[in-house]
Amino acid sequence: MSFQAKAQWTGAKGENVSNNKKGRWFAIAAVLAASLFAIAPGQAQQYPDRNITMVVPFPPGGTTDIVARILTEQLSAELGKQVVIENRGGASTSIGAQVVAGADKDGYTLLFASATTFTTNPHLLASIKYKLEDFAPVAMVVKVPFAFVVKKDFPAADVAAFRAYALANPSKVNNATNGPGSTVHLMGEIVARGLGVKLQHVHYRGAAPAMNDMLAGIVDSNVEALTNTVPNHKAGMYRALAVLSEERLPQLPDVPTFKELGFPSIVGATWFAVFAPAGTPQPALDRLSAAITRIVKTPEFAKKMEPIGNQPWPMTPAELETHVKSERDRLGKLIREANIAVD
Repeated sequence: MSFQAKAQWTGAKGENVSNNKKGRWFAIAAVLAASLFAIAPGQAQQYPDRNITMVVPFPPGGTTDIVARILTEQLSAELGKQVVIENRGGASTSIGAQVVAGADKDGYTLLFASATTFTTNPHLLASIKYKLEDFAPVAMVVKVPFAFVVKKDFPAADVAAFRAYALANPSKVNNATNGPGSTVHLMGEIVARGLGVKLQHVHYRGAAPAMNDMLAGIVDSNVEALTNTVPNHKAGMYRALAVLSEERLPQLPDVPTFKELGFPSIVGATWFAVFAPAGTPQPALDRLSAAITRIVKTPEFAKKMEPIGNQPWPMTPAELETHVKSERDRLGKLIREANIAVD
């Protein structure tokens, strides 16, 4: 065989050997890829494979804590793993929010947030170290409606009479709040602006002392959640003049909405929703969202919410994110215009 022929033969053989090696590598890669794709759905189906922590950014015993415990009891049954409440109250929910923002992005640490966490804190607390973008929305849980109430001997039987009295006595109507910058404070400001009147806000350290002074007749008005409003209104301890919801509430069927009375801007509520750290795997988010939404839509859950005045409010994660951003912008504008600040 000539040198040239030998070289050609060697080259051909080398090429075939190379192609064979490449073929084997491609085959191995294909098997590995197929294995990975086969494992991925299995892994998604396995979530959760251990207990989940739900951080509630309030102390035990309050309305937020009660709603979270009702939800997690049903969620534990739905997921087949225990969902454990961890109360991390303080700093207007920002302590608990920060804990979850810094948690592992694996779907095993969740935040049971209130509206305050994302709609007002960014405008009022310069020290917060989290932002909405640090979280992935999972599911809306409930809406918390409000009613506008006056002490039982206040010289106004309805909203029109209250407005006339407040216009004739600017800044002389004392309106209780749960503290400066609280949701109740902002709702009171929405009422005042919607009616075109000036109210003198009196800040308390929470809903209980504000309610006690309403019962004692020390303050004139208040924006309250239904937990306190319904029993006190029905007992004649003070009077609900209107609700801030879009429609009348089943717990207070005799009380009109501000909207139906001709004040469409006086609408507001707070809410509770579940969030996870941003970057949590999508299969985990999807599993959680579907499970929570199923629970929120059940008659059993609605029945448990009614006595505390809350309304089940299912939303998709995208709808939840849109709502949060809209309320953040609306309340931020109100905070700036009213010069509301936290001491």
